Amino acid sequence: MNTTLRQVFRQLRQNKGFTTITLLTLALCIGATTAIFSTVYSLMLKPLPFEEPEQIVELYTSAEKAGLDRMPANIPFYVDYSENAESYQELALWRSYEAMIGDDDNPSRAQGARITSEIFSILKVKPLMGNFFTKKNSTPGNEKVVILTQSFWQTHFAEQPEVIDEELRIDGETFTIIGIAPRVFEAFDARVQYLIPLAWAPDAVNPQRRYGVGIQLFGRLNPNATIAQADAEAKILEERYVDASPPGVRSFVDRSGMTMNVGGVQEQRVKPVRTTLLLLQGGVAFVLLIGCVNVSNLLLARSNARQSELAIRTALGAGRLTIARQLMLESFVLTSLGALLGLAVAWGALNVTNIYLAKMLPQALPATLDLRVLGFAMVLTVIIGVLIGLIPIFHVWRSNLNQVIQSSSRSASSGQGVRALSSLLVVTQVAVALILLTGAGLLIHSFAKALEVDPGLNPKGVVVGRVALPRSHRADNDAAKQIRDRIIQGMKEIPGVSSAALSFATPFQGGLPINAFTLREDTLPPGSPQPGAFRVRTTPEYLDTMGLRLIEGRFFEEADISAEQPRFVVDESFAKKFFAGKSAVGGQFTFGRPPENPEDWPSIIGVVADVPHNGVEDETGNPFIYQVINGGRPGGFTLFLRSDRPASDTLSAMREKLQSIDPGIVLFDTAPLSESIGSSFDNRRAIMMLLVAFAFLALFLSALGIYGVLAYDVSQRAREIGIRGAIGASSSQVVSMIIKQGLWKAGIGLATGLVGAVLLSRYMTSLLFEVEATDPAVYVSVSLLLLLVAVLASYLPARRAAKIDPMVALRIE
Repeated sequence: MNTTLRQVFRQLRQNKGFTTITLLTLALCIGATTAIFSTVYSLMLKPLPFEEPEQIVELYTSAEKAGLDRMPANIPFYVDYSENAESYQELALWRSYEAMIGDDDNPSRAQGARITSEIFSILKVKPLMGNFFTKKNSTPGNEKVVILTQSFWQTHFAEQPEVIDEELRIDGETFTIIGIAPRVFEAFDARVQYLIPLAWAPDAVNPQRRYGVGIQLFGRLNPNATIAQADAEAKILEERYVDASPPGVRSFVDRSGMTMNVGGVQEQRVKPVRTTLLLLQGGVAFVLLIGCVNVSNLLLARSNARQSELAIRTALGAGRLTIARQLMLESFVLTSLGALLGLAVAWGALNVTNIYLAKMLPQALPATLDLRVLGFAMVLTVIIGVLIGLIPIFHVWRSNLNQVIQSSSRSASSGQGVRALSSLLVVTQVAVALILLTGAGLLIHSFAKALEVDPGLNPKGVVVGRVALPRSHRADNDAAKQIRDRIIQGMKEIPGVSSAALSFATPFQGGLPINAFTLREDTLPPGSPQPGAFRVRTTPEYLDTMGLRLIEGRFFEEADISAEQPRFVVDESFAKKFFAGKSAVGGQFTFGRPPENPEDWPSIIGVVADVPHNGVEDETGNPFIYQVINGGRPGGFTLFLRSDRPASDTLSAMREKLQSIDPGIVLFDTAPLSESIGSSFDNRRAIMMLLVAFAFLALFLSALGIYGVLAYDVSQRAREIGIRGAIGASSSQVVSMIIKQGLWKAGIGLATGLVGAVLLSRYMTSLLFEVEATDPAVYVSVSLLLLLVAVLASYLPARRAAKIDPMVALRIE
């Protein structure tokens, strides 16, 4: 065995070009496949690291008629289901919460969660140190305790056990640290650094607030309950509630299609990116297929070139099984070395994909090359080794080695058989490459379409930053208004700043909840869905600062802040949808319960151009309304400045001014508005770039395959080409002949690939934006690109053929 291995390595060293190309191909293909599989496994296949994770579910609402698939629940649901549902061992509430951590003069922003104590029972985790809090801590006055995650404890407290019972300032209030959650808890939400009790006042359980969303509701099923049974029970409980409700509630539920649903936590978490992950897994599988075909082609050509050597070994007594064993061993050595290099490629690729993963699914832990993934890589290596090793073995077994050693030249039939099989493999490569290139082309076209969407504002010269306020500025509405006014005034004092505004929303970034409303003059056809809109709260300066286009009426003025009744500015989509054929200005609608007196109805004062605050790909079709900020005490907002200075100077001045107003104010997520808008395309950009990378890798491997087959063909037909030259064929005729052969192979591959692309591209529909899955421009462009690559790949061996000296060729053998 050792002697055979030495022979294999000697052969590989003697053929450095073949070895290098093969190892590079295998490393790229196995590495890319392993990296994507690691991501898919971490998110979709790997169970959450909790006891009986399939029993952990999320209860969520949906409003099908309003185009909303999934929304959080609320406290009334938690109270109702805790008392009446029979499918659960425990139910718990969870609300993500960002706050200022540390002393008031030097705070930092940290992500945490407000939760009820049952979450620990649902996940069946025990404290690493100290204790977890109890139900008692969800009552006002008992909630000033905090649990740290193990990662936060390590990075901020150096794993000091004395941290228990110490005090920690959170959002300007003092909390007592009572425990440390183990690292496994972070698998539930990787963003969380601390946990504090979710407490609520008695009015929070008012049934009228049942359909106000904003808090996630989780549960652990009873051992004998299934998700389907829990889902059916939830719908029965909702029907019971609606039947006992006033007519207004029944009408709202009917028109919105509001329902309660139950789904597995892992399934619900992955649902937004499931199609993307499957697309990437399919794309990398195609790349792997092309790589295997390419390596098989190389091994096939090499085995044919070694027929004389193998024939001599046969004559000396080596059996076919012995030769087959050596060829298979060579295949396994190549794939094993390629897999080792591929793991390095996978590690580097994972570092890139995890960056995008954190944006697409921030609550998920980064994907890693764990033992199961390494096991997958090993199995994949063995399968590839067998598959690519069988082709040359099959070729050798079909060949008449005795005829090879008895003849002065290789048999023509053997050479023709190899060329036919190699051509078939090249056709396969081209077909698969076309499918991948088509998918990438559709995503590129879709991305370009998304970038062309009119933003409805002018981002040039505007910078944006999120502001977190200390609790001292949220004591009451007056304090909140005072700090907002001070910040706006302070920003206007910065040299070069022409306008400043703040809002509770950032354009294109999404996250706005839907708000149902009632039109005073409801002209919608009977049976129409409950009207809803996304609400943007902002200051009067927003129009000038953001460069919104006023279409009708006016925007907010200072007098609107203190107006007795709310006043609204709506976007153009709202006006067209609910006031078609007439002016929307003066129209009236209200959120919540309609007022009894006609004079109490809020009215519309203006119409502005559409701005896709929830991103250009929002498919709900719901419009946006603007409302001036005239109350509320949120912990932060988004600040916008329009300036003629460089963005870096403006942002630096913004930070300095905020520090002069109050050192406890924290500014973060700063950027020019154009970059902030651009970041909203990160998910689409990530998908596109990964698939484009796979497509161009497939294109490269296909070009390599065409070149390799034609180069081998030229070497095998040197005598024929020499005879053609001797009887008068010109160099251009020889070049044309070889290129035509390459184009024939590419053409057949294109025809086959087009059929496959049409069939498979329909599965990409959910990822496309204003582009059809059968877009002819993409199919034509991709086909022309592949033909061009085929011409270039064919030209090099064609030139070599044209340079063959007829006299030298005629002396061959």
